[in-house]
Amino acid sequence: MKKLLSNLIIFFFLNSCSWDGNTHPIPNVPVNENLFLNTPSAYPLQFVGGSISVPEWGYRGISIYRRTNYGDANDFGVYDLCCPNHVEENCGALELKDNLYAECPCDGQKFLLFDGQAMDGESSWGLFEYRVGYDGVSLHITN
Repeated sequence: MKKLLSNLIIFFFLNSCSWDGNTHPIPNVPVNENLFLNTPSAYPLQFVGGSISVPEWGYRGISIYRRTNYGDANDFGVYDLCCPNHVEENCGALELKDNLYAECPCDGQKFLLFDGQAMDGESSWGLFEYRVGYDGVSLHITN
C-alpha cells in the first residue's frame, strides 16, 4: 500500500511539472552583478520613472527601470535590451525612449520598461526579465 501511494504521488507530481518547450528566445547568458544606487551612473534610479542601461551586461545590454518606491526588489524592472522578435539580427538591440519604453529599430515594436510587455504590434514575447534583489543601498541582478 505504501509503495502504491508513493508511486501515485510521484506520478501526479511529474505530470503537474510539464514543460511545453516554450522558452524565451533570448539566450540566457550568465549575469551576476551589483549596482550601488548612490553612484552617479545610477542616479536616475533614485526616482520613480528613472531608468538606465548597462550595455556590458546581459545578451545585448540591460535596462533597469524604477517602478515604485516601496523599498523592496519589486521597485525595479530589469530587462535585456534584445528584441525577442529579432534576436539574431543586427538591428535587434532595443533603444530606450523617454524613460518609458524600449523600441526595436527593426520594426518599431515598443516594449514598456515598467513590465517588459509589448505596447503595440505583434509580439509573442515580452522582454527577457532578470531577477533583482534590493537591500536599500544596492541592486543584485542575476538570472
